Amino acid sequence: MRPRKVQLLTPLLLVLAMMAAACTAPPTADAPDPATVIAAYAAAWQRGDSVAASVVTTEPAVAAQALDRVATDLQADELTVTPGTVDNSQLTSTGTVTMPVDVSWELEDAGTWTYQVQWTWSLRNGEWKLNWLPANIHPDLGPQQGLVVRVTKATDGSLVDRDDNQVISPIRVYSVVAFRDKITDIPGTAANLAKILTPIEPSLKEAEISAQITAAEPNVGYTVINLRDDAYQRVADQLAAIAGVSTPSEIRNLPVTKDFAKSVLGQVTPVADELIKGTKGWRIVTLDSTGAELAILAEQPAVPGQKVTLTLDTKIQRAAEAALAKITEPATIVAIEPSTGEILTVAQNTPANALGTIAMSGQYPPGSIFKIITATAGIDGAGLRLKSQVACPGRWVIDSRPITNSHEFDLGTVDFTTAFAKSCNTTFAQVASSLPADALNGAAKEYGVGLDFDIKGVISLTGQSPVAETVVQAAEDGFGQGVTLVTPFSAALMAATVANGSMPTPVLLRDNTTTINEPVPPRSEAAKSSLPVMMRAVTAIGTGTQLQEFGEIFLKTGTAEYTNEEGEIRAHAWTIGYVGDLAFAALIVGGDDSIYTNYLVYDFLVGAVGV
Repeated sequence: MRPRKVQLLTPLLLVLAMMAAACTAPPTADAPDPATVIAAYAAAWQRGDSVAASVVTTEPAVAAQALDRVATDLQADELTVTPGTVDNSQLTSTGTVTMPVDVSWELEDAGTWTYQVQWTWSLRNGEWKLNWLPANIHPDLGPQQGLVVRVTKATDGSLVDRDDNQVISPIRVYSVVAFRDKITDIPGTAANLAKILTPIEPSLKEAEISAQITAAEPNVGYTVINLRDDAYQRVADQLAAIAGVSTPSEIRNLPVTKDFAKSVLGQVTPVADELIKGTKGWRIVTLDSTGAELAILAEQPAVPGQKVTLTLDTKIQRAAEAALAKITEPATIVAIEPSTGEILTVAQNTPANALGTIAMSGQYPPGSIFKIITATAGIDGAGLRLKSQVACPGRWVIDSRPITNSHEFDLGTVDFTTAFAKSCNTTFAQVASSLPADALNGAAKEYGVGLDFDIKGVISLTGQSPVAETVVQAAEDGFGQGVTLVTPFSAALMAATVANGSMPTPVLLRDNTTTINEPVPPRSEAAKSSLPVMMRAVTAIGTGTQLQEFGEIFLKTGTAEYTNEEGEIRAHAWTIGYVGDLAFAALIVGGDDSIYTNYLVYDFLVGAVGV
């Protein structure tokens, strides 16, 4: 029986042996090139065609499922698969080929993720097949496992003032939206909305609301107003009763106090948001069949956002805003800390806001505050000193151009300090016209006027002091009534320069560098020592006596004439100066008299530093 049994088994064993030989024997000379099929597999995987990729594996159904799962879980923007070179010597000796393969994923949250796997290919029945393993996708991937990116949220930083008080905070805002196609009585609805909302926002007008609702796209509607949560809650029930009015809400990063530093925060906030925003983290993990995490393959921790410090002083800013609220003309106050250059206040009243960000970039003729620069040029270029005797006639003519003092007051011959304190136009016109044409231009740059600052978080201008083309222009520029221009910002910087001795570099966001388009010229020791004395005299005996009760306060006032649209001659009013480590500039556009700005400064300083 045994031999017969052997005979029956012998053909089967022969077949099995032949099949094994077909799978494992070295390839013959006419065997197919594996490079083609390997490239086809890589291309199919790259383009997400799991079916085309799986058919050249030893386990098509299992491979297709694994490739599909990884593609679904990772949601890659792009996949790049780069097989290594086929080793021909290995190919001819074993009938298999093993190669390194570079895999690179472009992932939305994790960026570029690269690693290397090993593929082993075998020649089976005349065809090359990838010996399927989950490790063909990633070396740490096991059966029935997937790959996924998990995102770790980042903690945002904050925007704070110099005393670490929160400036911007997430606040819920409600939009009051009226939909035309859902309103049967548009004029009546407009009247109702105006009645409810004008106590919150007096500028709303019934006729305007009605016109805008009528003109709005039906599916978009007209946004009548945006209300902070506290204001919305006061009128929520009344708004809910109006047909066709919706009040969707969202969280926005807004100033903690409504309208606080409005003119500057509009520029600062987008810059600060980029610094405050944290960077989300991620980890790429393997998952089991239930979705539980098994191992971390790559990761990047979340990076918290920065705490950004705005140099504004909330107390001083609010003092400026309160003082400006009493002024009917457009008006601004800018304050700088002389010792550091940190901008403490950028404040505008509502009429000024309507003109734009004039506190930092509005250019106006400086009038007599420019005498700080002319005095500097006279000290350095003409050898003038505090007690130098100068003429202060009520009227002086140069090349047929008459120049007068206010109301043509005449002091005769006085010392240079008195001429500055009393603001003698004729004196400073004479000084400027006797100097080289570029004297005022050079002196102005010592104070920042005419320079270009790149201050992180705000756009600023400083005005101009061009080289004089004629002696008449030089004379007019000498008392700020020619072609010279300054901004409230550069005027405050002038005062800060006198206080500090040299021009401080202005900054609005701490730990950020301000760049200047050219080097700032050094000031002479004579100018450094003389200008504080001259500005102190303005308070003691000159045009700033209204502010004497603030003690050691240093001032320069000025008015600058201009012709308005009606052809009337008006004047801008300026008062600039410093007290302690607080330098300031106040401008009232069309204020006509610096007494007006003196009282504005008085109200400001009472709130900012006390009396």
